[in-house]
Amino acid sequence: MIGGYVTGPAAIARSGSLVIAARQVLAFPAGVEVEVEAHARGSRTGTAPVPADLPGHPPLKFHVRFADGREAAQDDETGLHSGRGPMLVVTASQNSSGGPDDPEDVRLTLWIWPLPPPGPVTVTCSWPGRGLHDARLVLDGDAIQAAARRAQPFWPEPSS
Repeated sequence: MIGGYVTGPAAIARSGSLVIAARQVLAFPAGVEVEVEAHARGSRTGTAPVPADLPGHPPLKFHVRFADGREAAQDDETGLHSGRGPMLVVTASQNSSGGPDDPEDVRLTLWIWPLPPPGPVTVTCSWPGRGLHDARLVLDGDAIQAAARRAQPFWPEPSS
C-alpha cells in the first residue's frame, strides 16, 4: 500500500552536536509510519555505552501519546495485547558510528498502531548516549486520519 502523506521533513531536535528529523510521516488505514534520521558528532555523554547501543538495537528511544491519553513506549506491546493500542515498534534500523569526532548516524522506521484519534499525537524521542531527553514532535491526529483515507493499494482490486 502507498501511504498518505502527513508531513515531513520535520525537526524533532537540533543542537550544535546532533539533529534528529522525521524524514516523512505516512498514514495507512491500519497505522502510521514515521521515518527518522539522526546524526550526532562529538563526545558521547558518560564513558560506558548505554544498553540501547547494543548491536542491532537503535540508540534512540521513542514514546507516543494520543490525545485521549493512551500511550506506549517503544517496543512495548501491551497496547497490542489489550487490543486498544497504541503500540510503537521499530520496523527497520540502520546504525553507523566511529571515526574522528565520534560521529553517529541512525535511520529507522517507526510503526504506530492503530490510527490515532483526533487531536495532538505526541512522539517523544530520547537519545541517552548523546544527552538528549524528551524531544517532541507533535502531529495532528485529524491530518493523520485524512492522510490514511488517501492511502492507495499498490494494485487495483480485481474486477469480478
